Amino acid sequence: MKEKKKRKKWPLVLIILLILAAAAFLLLSGKKKQESKAGETTTASVIRGTLEVTTEGSGAVEAASTKAVALEYDGKLETIYAETGDQVSVGDVLAVYDTEALDHVVEQKEEELSQLNASIASTADEGSSSITAPVSGRVKRIYASVGDVASKVSDLHGGVAEISADGKMKVEFTYEGTVLTEGDTVTVDFDSYSVSGTVASLKGDTVCVTIKDDTEYQVDTEAVVWGKSGEKLGEGRLLSNHPYLVEASYGIIDSVKVTKETYVNAGDTMFERSDAEYNQTYLDLLSDREELVEELRELKEYRENPEVVSEYDGYIVSLDVLEGMPYEKDQQFCTIADSESLNLKVEIDELDIDGVEAGQQAAVVFDAFEDETYQGTVEKISGVGRNVGGVTTYTVTIALEGDTRLKDAMSATATITLDTRDDVLLVPVDAIETLDGEKYVQVAADGVIQQRAVTLGLINDTYAEVTGGLTEGEQVVVITRDSQDLFSSMMRMRDNITGNSGGRPEE
Repeated sequence: MKEKKKRKKWPLVLIILLILAAAAFLLLSGKKKQESKAGETTTASVIRGTLEVTTEGSGAVEAASTKAVALEYDGKLETIYAETGDQVSVGDVLAVYDTEALDHVVEQKEEELSQLNASIASTADEGSSSITAPVSGRVKRIYASVGDVASKVSDLHGGVAEISADGKMKVEFTYEGTVLTEGDTVTVDFDSYSVSGTVASLKGDTVCVTIKDDTEYQVDTEAVVWGKSGEKLGEGRLLSNHPYLVEASYGIIDSVKVTKETYVNAGDTMFERSDAEYNQTYLDLLSDREELVEELRELKEYRENPEVVSEYDGYIVSLDVLEGMPYEKDQQFCTIADSESLNLKVEIDELDIDGVEAGQQAAVVFDAFEDETYQGTVEKISGVGRNVGGVTTYTVTIALEGDTRLKDAMSATATITLDTRDDVLLVPVDAIETLDGEKYVQVAADGVIQQRAVTLGLINDTYAEVTGGLTEGEQVVVITRDSQDLFSSMMRMRDNITGNSGGRPEE
């Protein structure tokens, strides 16, 4: 019996050729058609133009700023005309005071004035012509000079002079070693002096060394601190260990009775001053009286026209009062949102947020006005994201100019331009293939299709910037999505077959 011959299997090469032939037929079958149908191809020219990459986000508009309107006087509101959401202008009447309640407030203020007058009458008005040392110690700084207003010097420096109140000076410096402990003896060198010091405190890497405050030691002198073995520990400035500021609230400096490094006892005269007829307590009472008299004058004037009026243009976002309830001066009446400037807060996907920067332009379309586009500017990008359903977004604030038609909480979509390239070569993204990590296009020339590697730059949903591999005017094959998917499947099939062949085709 004759042995049957084995049937030869199709060579792998033939299978691959059939697949490639089918792919080539698919690519060429719709060449240069003006309209692509599913599964068809067409060609497009490599053009030169402008490419923009954008991102979109949706959100709601809100006022960029709000301002509070406060009640100017104690009392009650008889009638409130305003409501939340009202559009108001400067001068609009928002409410009217209860005049009887205002009369009661006037009576209270007049009684306060009467009591204040009595306090002024019973207060000694004489001020001291001397500024004396509040503590004993050595004078380290003198801030006031002859002719200075004592109160202004005190406001600027905290006092007219500084006294070292504990007989010590200090040097603070940074130390990163580990051998020092509190109480250690060190050497402090400054000017022509070399004196013994003590480590008073160690706080983190900051060391405080104190020395005895002798006559000639000046504050702000540069000093170097040395360890027991002669190693340099650090350096800093000499300062009062416990500085005590000598305060003065009235008068003009006539003379200075001390110098730096003078030792004073508590009560010693340090400065003489003029214009000291009145002490500060008396002057404070006079100031309080002036304020109260002015408030009474305004109250009586207000009683003739007891209205609360708007100080701003905008719309009321909150009303914080009720009719008939007693209120105090400066209590908030309402909050008015500025209608001249608005913010749109939109959510941007984490994949795009890295390209968003303050100052970028945004085109904004409101749901209520779909045929109109408003211009905005990116003002702020939140650093905190929100993860919903596995997608993280970041809030981007876009500044808009106000518009009478735009209202609080209106929904809108913003398109932010992330990058723009002018005068660059462009090809449709549907012409680009990816094989083994490399980018290719099919170039059509004289009825022949040639695969060519390209280098790409900026890419959006429609076009890609070509930085290498093509020239302007060349024709590239544009594959519709279905064709691209089929072509990619064929290529994967080819790779799978090649990978499973195990070498030469079986016979």
